[in-house]
Amino acid sequence: MRYALLSLFIFSLFSCSLEGTDNFLVITAYNAYAFFDDYEDGDEFDGFSRHDGYDGEAYRERVRSLAVLIGKECSSSDLIILSEIESSRVLSSLLEAGLDEKGFRYFGIAEGADSIAVGFISRIKPLRVAVHDSPGCRPILEIVIRKNDENIHVFGVHFRSRLSGGDEERMMQARHLASLMERNAGSLCIAAGDFNTDPHLSQPPFSLFPENYSEDNAFHVTGDPSKTGPYIYFSPLNDPDATLDEEGTYFHEGTWYCYDLLLLSEEAWDGRGLEYEDIEIVSSRTMKDMGGRPYPYDVSTGYGYSDHFPVTLRMKAE
Repeated sequence: MRYALLSLFIFSLFSCSLEGTDNFLVITAYNAYAFFDDYEDGDEFDGFSRHDGYDGEAYRERVRSLAVLIGKECSSSDLIILSEIESSRVLSSLLEAGLDEKGFRYFGIAEGADSIAVGFISRIKPLRVAVHDSPGCRPILEIVIRKNDENIHVFGVHFRSRLSGGDEERMMQARHLASLMERNAGSLCIAAGDFNTDPHLSQPPFSLFPENYSEDNAFHVTGDPSKTGPYIYFSPLNDPDATLDEEGTYFHEGTWYCYDLLLLSEEAWDGRGLEYEDIEIVSSRTMKDMGGRPYPYDVSTGYGYSDHFPVTLRMKAE
C-alpha cells in the first residue's frame, strides 16, 4: 500500500472540520472523460494535444465549465469520485475555479501506469487516504471519512474499458476491491466509479444475486438491500423500485449501460448510523446532445462534458 499524494492537504488550512455536521452524506461518481491538464507529456489521447487545439486556454475554459457544472448539478455532494483525470493539477484547478468556495477543500489522486487516473474532491477532510496497487491493473483509491460518528470507507475505481478487452484485468481488480471491502467488514463501505460492467447484464466480473449468482464471478450485487451480506453488495441502480430519469449512464452503439455505480456494503441497511436513502442519475439538459445522450467534451468546439452521466448517492443518519 502507498499513500496518496501530499497535494491532498493543500487546501486543509481553510478548514479544521473532520466531519460534516448535518445528517446526510452525499457521494457522486463521475467519469470526467479524458480530462488532461495543460502540460503536454506525450501520453495524451489522440485529439488532446496542443496541435489539436487543447492548449492552456482550452484547458482553463474546460476547467471553468466543469467547475460550474459541478457547482450547479452536484452542489449537495460531500465527496465526488472523478474518473479519467490525468493529474492532481486538474483537481486543484477545479477547486481554484470556484469549487473551493463551494466548500471543496481536499483532493487526491491514485496515479498508476495509465495516463488517466481516479481522483476525488471533498468537503469533508479525510481521516486517511490510501492507494492500493493492483498488479497489472489500475490502482484503487481509498478515502476514509467520518460522518455522524461513523467511519466510512469509500473506494474509488475505474475498471478497464470493454472496448479494449480487459476481461482478466476487470476480474482481478474486482477481486481486489472485494477483498478490501471485506477487510473493513463492520464499517460502512462504498465502492464508486466507472466499473465498465453493467450488473443488469450479469457481465463478468459481476453476477446479480440471487438471479444469476455464479461463484465464478468475483463480485456479487443485488438490487434488494435485504439480501446483502459478505461479498454481496447493494447496487441502488439495480433496485426495481428506484425512480430514474435515464435508462443508463453510458450510451454506446444504440444501447444504454449502467457502468457508473455506487455499491454499498450491508451496513448501509442495518438500522444504525447512515442508511441508504436514494440514488440519482444526474442528466441536466446542458449535459445531453440532441438525442438525449451524454455530450462528451469536443476539443474543436470547446463544448460538452463527458460521455457518461454522473450518479449521486444520498444517505441519511437514522
